Amino acid sequence: MIRIEDEIFLKKKFDFEKLKEFGFCFENNTYIYSEDFMDGDFKAVIEISDVLKGKVIDNFSNEEYMPLRIESFDGDFVCRVRDAYKAILKRIADICCTDVFFADNQANRLANRIFQTFGVKPDFPWKDDNGVFRHLDNNKWFSLIMYVTWDALLKNGDNRKLNIINLKIDGTKRDELHKINGIYPAFHMNHKSWISLALDDTLSDSLIMELVSKSYNLTKKKRRK
Repeated sequence: MIRIEDEIFLKKKFDFEKLKEFGFCFENNTYIYSEDFMDGDFKAVIEISDVLKGKVIDNFSNEEYMPLRIESFDGDFVCRVRDAYKAILKRIADICCTDVFFADNQANRLANRIFQTFGVKPDFPWKDDNGVFRHLDNNKWFSLIMYVTWDALLKNGDNRKLNIINLKIDGTKRDELHKINGIYPAFHMNHKSWISLALDDTLSDSLIMELVSKSYNLTKKKRRK
């Protein structure tokens, strides 16, 4: 079950000034907000630092209300608590966030750099989190940013999700590139001519952009002699 917080804030960027205006306090490098709901029976506590954390406290027992997190708990009362908590998160998102293309910060930085360099923004042909960057003249892909699990790349059973970028390469460079931490055989594409790069800041933006440029050149429209 995807975390409720991730469901609401997946492709959102926080405006920290608006967080303060909303009522968040800044303590120990963390923005903290709490709000009672359901007639004061519960309290929502949201913390934003390097990661976003949220919890619902049962004010009667002063303990975290765990049925909220269990998908099989779908009784009327649990659903009302869950919906009320989501409503608070959505209000924060609507007031304090702007929409971004992708879930991970590095993916959004690179999308901006690709636009600045090539004048191309991603399109989303499958109406999901996978964004395609195409040449303006021939409509060919030169880059694809996807949202996948680590297991999709490594077959290691790790279901945490991240953005990756698929890029075309000179096949003679494949083995050399695969030795670099953060670069893998392409997910769902030809392993001989494409690679996948993890967008978790393992690789620098500048190195990735070098490879984006090479992919752009390898896929651009060939001029007739």
